[in-house]
Amino acid sequence: MEIDLTPTLIDMYRETFEGEVRPNWVWIVTGPAEASVLGSLATVSADDAYTPPAPGRNSIAAHASHLKYTLELTLKRLHGENPSVDWEGSFKVGAPSPVAWEQLQKELRVAYDGVLAFYNEQRDRPISKWQPIQVAGLVAMTGHNAYHLGAIRQLILNLRGR
Repeated sequence: MEIDLTPTLIDMYRETFEGEVRPNWVWIVTGPAEASVLGSLATVSADDAYTPPAPGRNSIAAHASHLKYTLELTLKRLHGENPSVDWEGSFKVGAPSPVAWEQLQKELRVAYDGVLAFYNEQRDRPISKWQPIQVAGLVAMTGHNAYHLGAIRQLILNLRGR
C-alpha cells in the first residue's frame, strides 16, 4: 500500500471529526459521518448532551466544550503563541438549552475548521519540512480527538440503552 504521509495524517485528523474522508479508507472510525465527532453530536438533543452520566462525570456537552477549547489552544500554539491553560474550565458548560447546544456545536466546527485550514496550508509540503510543533500538534490532536470521540460515543450508547 502506497501512503503519502502528510495528506494521510491530515486526513486522519479530519476523519475524527468528519468520518470517512477517502472512500473505503478509514483508520479510526467505522466510516460514516455519524461515527465522527460532529456526526455523533448532531444526533443528541440538548437535554441529553448536557446531562452528565453520573454525578461528577463529564457530559457529552462537556466533552464537546473541551474539544473546542483544545482546538482553539492548538491553533494559537501553531501560530507561535503560548497561552496559559485552564483544563478544568475547558469542561465547563453553561445552562442547557437547544440554542446553547447548537451554538457549542457551531463553535466546535469553527475551531476544527481553523486547525484544518492551518494544516491544509501544509498539505503539499513534506512533513520533514514542518516545524516540530506542527507535527506533534497534528498527531496529538488526532489521538486526543479519537479519545473524546470514543467517550462521546460511549455516552450516546448509554443514553440509548437506558
